[in-house]
Amino acid sequence: MKELNSPLRAYVVLTLLGGLALLSWLSAELGTLDWHPRSLASLILWSVMIAVAAMSPIPLPRGGATVTVTSALDFAAILIFGPAVACWFGVVSDLLTNVAVKRNPLYKVAFNLGQIVVSIGVAGIVYEQLGGKVGPAFNPDQSQILPLLAAPLVYFFMNTGQISLAIGLKERISALRIWQTNFQWEILHVFFFLPFGILLALVHLRIGPVGVALFLIPLFLARFSFKLWIDTKASHIATVQALVSAIDASDPFTRGHSYRISKYAVRIARHLGVSEREVEEIEYGALLHDIGKIAIQHDILLKPGRLDDNERELMKTHPKVGHDILRGLKFLSSAAEVVYCHHEQPDGKGYPRGLTSERIPMGSRIIMVVDAFDAMTSDRPYRRGLSPEIAYEELRRHSGTQFFTEVVESLINLHSSGALFDEIDVEQLEMYTSDQFNSRILEEYVMKKLEKTYGPDKERFLEKMRGRREDRDSAIPIASTIDPNERAPQVGAAADSENGG
Repeated sequence: MKELNSPLRAYVVLTLLGGLALLSWLSAELGTLDWHPRSLASLILWSVMIAVAAMSPIPLPRGGATVTVTSALDFAAILIFGPAVACWFGVVSDLLTNVAVKRNPLYKVAFNLGQIVVSIGVAGIVYEQLGGKVGPAFNPDQSQILPLLAAPLVYFFMNTGQISLAIGLKERISALRIWQTNFQWEILHVFFFLPFGILLALVHLRIGPVGVALFLIPLFLARFSFKLWIDTKASHIATVQALVSAIDASDPFTRGHSYRISKYAVRIARHLGVSEREVEEIEYGALLHDIGKIAIQHDILLKPGRLDDNERELMKTHPKVGHDILRGLKFLSSAAEVVYCHHEQPDGKGYPRGLTSERIPMGSRIIMVVDAFDAMTSDRPYRRGLSPEIAYEELRRHSGTQFFTEVVESLINLHSSGALFDEIDVEQLEMYTSDQFNSRILEEYVMKKLEKTYGPDKERFLEKMRGRREDRDSAIPIASTIDPNERAPQVGAAADSENGG
């Protein structure tokens, strides 16, 4: 587990110890049960079914985790055998999946073993404590409604919550965000697994193990439908990443700019209380806000000096071009409108349509601020990035006319407290650590983060970053303010003339 950061390592150990302690406590009742051949046949059948389901995992679109459709079987096992036996089913299927099939490293085996026991065990305990009946006594009458509703929900939140926290600790991002991205819509599947688990238990108890086998087909149809949703989500993410690569290729000096903008925008959106559905739209819009620039000639896009009037007018077409590119993709239709409006202003003097406050989407309001902030605090060939304090002054100077005040204040508050970077994945930033890594505020954040970790790879990475900064500082002049000639039309002091923002 040396490759894990300290919080994740501690979390894995605690999860495993908690699972083993719970399993030991629950297993004390197994010696009091009356075992007979039919019981053993049932145990073998359920072990096989749960193992088969567990050995058909579905990869999640982000975070590298997987899910299976064992939930209905786990829930039914609680109803038929009780939480202790259900936990042992979980142990068997988990070991088969992680050791025999995936060949996961030891720390993943340990974590998955602990978390599945905790998920099943706690759900089973809640079920029994609320008056739920187990085995032949099970009968889904009115008295069982509360425990039957509570158990699968507890199982779901324990299972997905533990996985989300592990991914969040690994990637140093919000566990809540991981849960919202990967699991929030999966809660709907609980309302499928609930009746299906009850039905499985009734068939087993009334007909026997053979009858249960007949219900495997609809169970795996459920797996197939969920996999289709996951695959669609993954294809959306892959499409966006491909488009971002095209943006980076069109202007290599600002490589990583779109990634930074998306992370800042998401953090501010959540700070302002935007719904998670809209947060995803804002993230896509921020990643792709400059997609229209791929239609701009490179000699204009990369021009080191000030743009002439014709070049400026051509540059101002990139929001509409971006909108036209994205609107044909259904999942990006809302993001397309965000891209279209990201140079509009509260006073109506923005472009391309001159919209006023109430007609500008929230995502566009956020992107226009973080876009300007990143431009000011990033190095350019002719100047070093400005300090955050100078950038604050510029944003506040144009607040209410060029920028929305609530967004400006949110950004300043988040950056001042260090919370602006909460969405940043430090490991992923290594793809942006070539000579074009030009964001000074983010570079400072990454260096501080890495100084808290150990290992020769991290130390070499830090030395490389320090050396690159020294080289840049010796070659790029200092700028304590924004040159008026650097200002793009109708974008105030915050944008660069060479790219029009």
